[in-house]
Amino acid sequence: MRSRAMSRTWMEIDLDAFVNNYHVARSMIKESTGVIAVVKADAYGCGAPVVASILENEPGLYGFAVASFDEGEELRLRGIKKPIIILGYTAPHLAPDLAKLDLTTAIVSGEYARALDRYARQSGCVVKGHIKIDSGMSRLGIMNHYPEQFEDALAEAEEMLACQRLDINGIFTHFATADWMDKEFTKQQFRNFKSVLDALREKGYKLPIAHCSNSAAVVSHPECELEHVRAGTLLYGGQPSSDFVPGLMMPYQMKSSIGQIKNLKPGDKVGYGLTYEAKEPMRIAVIPIGYADGLPYKYSNSGKVMINGKIAKVVGTICMDQMMVDITDIHDARPGQTITIYGEDNDEFLDIYEVGNEIDTYIFQFICNTSYRVPRVYFRNGMAVSYESLV
Repeated sequence: MRSRAMSRTWMEIDLDAFVNNYHVARSMIKESTGVIAVVKADAYGCGAPVVASILENEPGLYGFAVASFDEGEELRLRGIKKPIIILGYTAPHLAPDLAKLDLTTAIVSGEYARALDRYARQSGCVVKGHIKIDSGMSRLGIMNHYPEQFEDALAEAEEMLACQRLDINGIFTHFATADWMDKEFTKQQFRNFKSVLDALREKGYKLPIAHCSNSAAVVSHPECELEHVRAGTLLYGGQPSSDFVPGLMMPYQMKSSIGQIKNLKPGDKVGYGLTYEAKEPMRIAVIPIGYADGLPYKYSNSGKVMINGKIAKVVGTICMDQMMVDITDIHDARPGQTITIYGEDNDEFLDIYEVGNEIDTYIFQFICNTSYRVPRVYFRNGMAVSYESLV
């Protein structure tokens, strides 16, 4: 494994951390509440099939949430059995494929429901779905931002439920500001969502899988907890709101290696556009990682890495496949040596939140953008157990 997956640039993913974080999330909700683990965007870049397989049999897990049909299909093809909910748009003509793979899709409007129902009828199948309510974010779903929209929203939801080829057993919304200290907008969204949910249940519709709380709401809005919650940020070790959650573990680290060391003279230029100039004699290391691996372009002349527990600043513009760092004061650096983009290095820790703040980049954008050519190496009990790679 070392000779192949851990030879250029790679991610190290601690699967035990996901289990730990799942139980931290579970400790914040009722025992009877089901958890929908959010594994969209390839589990935030960590590998959805592997992460889902680790969590699938954890107590209280209802199922998984993805963003697209393709993400749901991948989980099914990799053996995931529990319910999979597609939170985003799925083209109606995929109705037979949704049914075949037992995927549950978001039902976003009456027009969409009729189209999905029509394709399901043509193919002789039944499609599972959850009604999506737009309670104030202006994204997908039936709009119910204001009291005057309630009657139309309710009628549109009933129109969906009347479709004979749709098996609708759930309803959900998404909060826009659950991580804010000002809680009023989330409370308003919850009232908007709950008004439709309560009215439908009073009319006798069975919608047992109601969910609106994301990780931030789990932490900061316990009053919004329904029969199910969606845990995303919490699973990946992130602090989803200003209310600090103890016990979370960061599941991922990114490593690379030193490809070459060069000695520069004063006046030597570095990288595309010659954006860095050596002012005095210095040593730089060429690192085989660039923006095609998912490294933010903002690292140019501002990012940092860790070598032997010491900080090395990025010099020059980030290339597609490489970058350069200043190792003038790191005398024991050598070609082939492992370096840390974020994570642990010689008992020191380079925090991805710190790195993200310094270059003004949201950390999950950083992680999700990690490309498929970067192998994911999986650890359990501190030992590498498997890896997944493009090649």
